[in-house]
Amino acid sequence: MGDQRPIILWAHPRSLSTVFERPFLQCPQEFHVIHEPFVPIRLAYKTKNFKFLNKIPLPKPTDPITFVHHFSPILNEFLAPHYYNEDKTHTLRVFVKDHATDFLYALEGNPLRSKETLSKFQHTFLIRNPEKSIKSYYKAANSTYNDWNKADVPNLERIDLFSSNKIGLEEPRILYDLIKDITGENIALVDADDLVREPEKVLRKYCEMINVKFKKEMLEWKAEKVEIWDNKKISSLNHLPDFNYNLWHKNAMQSTRFEKLINNDEEIEYPQIVYELIAKSKPHYEYLFQHRIKI
Repeated sequence: MGDQRPIILWAHPRSLSTVFERPFLQCPQEFHVIHEPFVPIRLAYKTKNFKFLNKIPLPKPTDPITFVHHFSPILNEFLAPHYYNEDKTHTLRVFVKDHATDFLYALEGNPLRSKETLSKFQHTFLIRNPEKSIKSYYKAANSTYNDWNKADVPNLERIDLFSSNKIGLEEPRILYDLIKDITGENIALVDADDLVREPEKVLRKYCEMINVKFKKEMLEWKAEKVEIWDNKKISSLNHLPDFNYNLWHKNAMQSTRFEKLINNDEEIEYPQIVYELIAKSKPHYEYLFQHRIKI
């Protein structure tokens, strides 16, 4: 049977991480896919939405993780049995994608960062050249700012979308080293450019490292809107109209495989901060790049 722990893909914004969910969504009889479960909690903290935070249930004594933390119920959901069929005889393996930064900040000063907790999950990482990821993020963030202006969203209800601790690669690097040092495990780390260039080779190796049988159907899918990406909680927490939230997933929705990812965005003139953030992220990207799956 081998390792059947929940798989977590830690990524950074605009790293092709949403598209990376598609191979696992192609195998519904084998995987239960969870999309960015920590993001609503992070946004609730940012917007001081205590009504949302106070609704998060406390862990039960019978849960695998019992300490009180807003992330504990989510981690217990990863560890709970998930089934393909109604008679609950066919168990699914959990695949989760979320942002490394959100989890890193939650680790400070609590049992989330213990070996006992971290070792319950199989951690993997996805990185992308900041020349691409940061420019892509700026365009999406700028579009969101424009929509807020059109909707007359008050400044007090807006959040800062474009800053280094949200989109850079320093935090993924810190989380990678921390998990590796605490668990002592070999971590599968994928570079997005390698994935687009040689999807089968990279995905085969990734599957091998996480004890998953690679299948050819993991390489191709329909261009469509995926239900789990349509998170109403996020739209309500940061005042994003649904059509705007969808723009963050536009390329993923239009894609059919890794080699032919669609990007119809026109090049624009970027402000100096974009180039400063790229320069700041480059050393961290290069460090992580050394540890990538090599093909």
